[in-house]
Amino acid sequence: MKIVVIHNISGGKEPYISLRPDNAVLRNNDDFYLPHFSDDMVCGSGIVVRISRLAKCIAPKFASRCYDGITAGVTFVARDVMQRAIAEARPADEAYSFDHSTAIGTEWLLPEQLTDDCSLSMTVGSSVQSYMDSGLRDTIDKYVAFASDKLTLKTGDLVFIANDITAEVKQGDSVMVMFNNTLPLNFHIK
Repeated sequence: MKIVVIHNISGGKEPYISLRPDNAVLRNNDDFYLPHFSDDMVCGSGIVVRISRLAKCIAPKFASRCYDGITAGVTFVARDVMQRAIAEARPADEAYSFDHSTAIGTEWLLPEQLTDDCSLSMTVGSSVQSYMDSGLRDTIDKYVAFASDKLTLKTGDLVFIANDITAEVKQGDSVMVMFNNTLPLNFHIK
């Protein structure tokens, strides 16, 4: 199982992909422990799509046949580690692929359960960010197709569509994510 994260979906430029290994998954709303190697941790929310069948070069109009569940997710990035890697012209994987760096919601919705005006709201400490997408089904289909053009998606893979809004996290914060009138993520930063 791999996690395919799609970035820059609202930046006006071509989106890009980063991969997370299966050890990056934070499940069951377990606490997130700040890693010792970073002093500048941020997180961002997004939509997570569970792939249910093999998908390679799928057209957007057929993408809905390739997934069976949708939930919310949160990714953590060690911003200081990433900035060092970029400055030294080396890969930045260590900034986001560490253990438990990607929280996955506990409640999965079927694609037909999405409402027309679906919203995603993330609260970190006292900071609240909201994201609304009235065409979420089309957005999901578009980015599942985009991911399948770049690499083969297999049963059990997760496609994380990041919304590019981040919040700083510190010890003692709580992270809550509301998605489509559910609360699939609610955990603490330790």
